[in-house]
Amino acid sequence: MKRRKVREPWKRDLDLLTSRLISKYFDSLEVLGLLRRGVEFKKAIKQVGITASTAKKYIDTAIKIKGGQIVPKATDNLLRKMRIYENGKETWIQVRGLRNASVIGRYHSAVGRLIDRNEKNALEIFKKITITDDKGRRHRLETNRKKIFEIFDRKTEPEFFEIYSR
Repeated sequence: MKRRKVREPWKRDLDLLTSRLISKYFDSLEVLGLLRRGVEFKKAIKQVGITASTAKKYIDTAIKIKGGQIVPKATDNLLRKMRIYENGKETWIQVRGLRNASVIGRYHSAVGRLIDRNEKNALEIFKKITITDDKGRRHRLETNRKKIFEIFDRKTEPEFFEIYSR
């Protein structure tokens, strides 16, 4: 039985992408991030080092043309593979949209404040927050300080911290 090739796999499951495609996809997300910070499209693609057609291919649903300029939409439904902590473990999940990604980003910022500055209440606001992944499963972010420190104690020190998986 022949396997059908999935069209636009970056819209369905990032695990289906080759390392080359995943690199292009995340470079395109980086372009989108620069657009959100006010960088012009041409400068953003040059800075990241990809072509306009590549960036548009992956982030087409998250951008629009306004006044002759390519600008980001207020929100998007793009797929992102991100690291979270739950049930005392580090886990990678795929989430859709800027809102979920932003919550996870704020969570990691709070975890950093807990680890680096020992801010005891840093994770308080995340106690009732759940994240729904692209498969519809709900994930509760780890907010137990002791478990967070245990997760970090088990880790080997990476060269630099990444939220997104490549």
